[in-house]
Amino acid sequence: MAKYLAFNIINELKKAVQYHQSGELEKSEKIYKKILKINPNHSDSLWLLGLIAHQVGKSDKAINLINKAIQNNPKNPIYHNDLGIVFQCQGKLNDATSCFQKALQLKSDFVLAYNNLGNVFKEQGRLSEAISCYQKALQLKPDLAEPYFNIGNAFKEQGKVNEAISYFQKAVKLMPGFAGAYNNMGNAFKEQGRLSEAISCYQKALQLKPDHANAYNNLGNVFKDLKKSDEAIACYKKALDINPNFAEAYSQLTNQLQQTCAWQELEGLSAKLDGLTKKSLDSGTKPGESPFISLSRHTDPALNFAIARSWSCDIARSMSNLKIHFTFDERKLFKRKIAVGYLSNDFCNHPVAHLMLSLFGLHNRDEFEIFCYSYGEDDGSYYRERIKRDCDKFIDIRDLNYIDAAKCIYKDQIDILVDLTGHTSNNRLSICALRPAPIQVSYLGFPGTTGADFFDYTITDRIVTPEDHAPYYSENFVYMPHCYQVNDHTQVISNRDWKEMDFGLPEDTFVFCSFNQPYKIERIIFNVWINILLQVPESVLWLSLENKTAETNLRHESEARDLKSERLIFSNRLPPDEHLKRLKLADMALDTRIYNGGATTSNALWAGVPVLTLQGNHFASRMSASILTSIGLTEMITYSLEEYETLAVRLAHHPDEFQTIRQKLAQNRLTAPLFDTPRFARNLETAYTEMWKIFLAGERPRQIEVLEI
Repeated sequence: MAKYLAFNIINELKKAVQYHQSGELEKSEKIYKKILKINPNHSDSLWLLGLIAHQVGKSDKAINLINKAIQNNPKNPIYHNDLGIVFQCQGKLNDATSCFQKALQLKSDFVLAYNNLGNVFKEQGRLSEAISCYQKALQLKPDLAEPYFNIGNAFKEQGKVNEAISYFQKAVKLMPGFAGAYNNMGNAFKEQGRLSEAISCYQKALQLKPDHANAYNNLGNVFKDLKKSDEAIACYKKALDINPNFAEAYSQLTNQLQQTCAWQELEGLSAKLDGLTKKSLDSGTKPGESPFISLSRHTDPALNFAIARSWSCDIARSMSNLKIHFTFDERKLFKRKIAVGYLSNDFCNHPVAHLMLSLFGLHNRDEFEIFCYSYGEDDGSYYRERIKRDCDKFIDIRDLNYIDAAKCIYKDQIDILVDLTGHTSNNRLSICALRPAPIQVSYLGFPGTTGADFFDYTITDRIVTPEDHAPYYSENFVYMPHCYQVNDHTQVISNRDWKEMDFGLPEDTFVFCSFNQPYKIERIIFNVWINILLQVPESVLWLSLENKTAETNLRHESEARDLKSERLIFSNRLPPDEHLKRLKLADMALDTRIYNGGATTSNALWAGVPVLTLQGNHFASRMSASILTSIGLTEMITYSLEEYETLAVRLAHHPDEFQTIRQKLAQNRLTAPLFDTPRFARNLETAYTEMWKIFLAGERPRQIEVLEI
């Protein structure tokens, strides 16, 4: 009888496992339970019932069942491994680690357990330990694709992009249908700027797995970088069709709808994105919405800070477990020049380089050494060559991983590292998270807080960041005496003889302009612009043509408001010197509301065109107010939409009053602080010197007020 029961259980178990493997969970569960009625301590049935519980989302029940199986058969490594998987899914990583390690004690050649232990270490940010586990798995089974894939992911997280690509390639060679490896390889190529190769990888991933939402989202990101908004939007929508709660795709889609001024679509999406962002922040996880997109949508500095802090904490966590530690005690032992290192992706034909161009050469070489660390493309532009010429040492770190880049900065004995990128695209904040310099500063490239505890200071002023905004910044404020924004006093204005007809501008017409990117133009400010044009019949609005979809949408919006769309004039980009020359054809620049012009506002003023702005409630919406104050045109700062509209209309109708403002701008252009770059350089050096004194005294970073002597 006992033999019959044993034989019956074996056959029933085989049948149950077949059902289980084919996904017929109810049938298999019934048989496992039937076996347990005959033998309540049948460990395999307990274990397999636990797996079913895990599959249907009942993790606690799964843990209980697998633990019972282990009690009956404590030396089965598979039970310990699978219990570790359940713990890992619950986020109980220490418990998962113990389970995988126990499985390996019982079976030292357990390849799957090594791979799983590596996954837990990677999730904890212990990347070197994770890589060791994956390599051990490959020593035992060299033809297994997954460990190669996992090593590639770990290397990419360390910034070792070339090595990551090599391992992804090995993974797909072993498993040609490995869609995830193609997707992640595409991400690595994108990080290197190899966009055509990235596109090929994403497309291959989608051929293999048509419902790969991440691949669609990533493909959209490449199209976004290529300024192909329509293609990007289609990809993000496809990702959301597959995964309706894909927060990152919502974030990127929202940004591209902003960029194309597709406001009707935006309304519902914005509410959905806000809900997903709140859910992530409430649960303590990194939201899909990026800090940059946050500050382009919301003027709430508390919300901007929460999102930025979450992103920076994620960066810091992944870098902290690299066990890289730099010491700076020896810097205090002898007197020497202060070494300042500027770190940027934008030492090229880019607004950051346009604004900073003269600064590097103006630094006092008796007191300072100036290093520039570039990880962006060498575009061969005048801007890049001028910056290379004007700094003491220009180092291209584009091909270095985060660790080697940080070691390079440390070896150069940089005292003050100034990041010029912040949470903008293609940043390498991970380098700063490794703390290669004793003093680290965030400046210019990102108009808000990084939310990072690895920055000590941010260069600012009392208009963009009033003192009561300090709770919403992780950095200490360094208050410049005038405007936070450096400007180039040597900007060349072309001698081209532009005429109105060259740009389709009617003669004898008041020309309002806004050359800000379309994502900064939102419905509320556009309504005000239309109201202004309707009240100034002999006027046009001159805009930047970034994409045809934005032009089409803005023309449609103007017609819907009873303004003939011909009164909107669109022009393509020009080289900076020619753009400055054509700006002189405009009468008044109208600033955007949530995200002001920075370089755009300064360009208009340098060309002699007054800018009208509305001062807002966060850094990005207060930039133009700071710039205008620094050039002495505070009368062009307004504090409500009604005041903004009224002032624009009044000045257009009263040429004498407006001419007085233009004359004042002409007088102040070369005498006020805004375009006095040597003066700005001296003030910035005062700030750097004070930072250095605080460090030498062994004191904690604190707010600094730069006072002109």
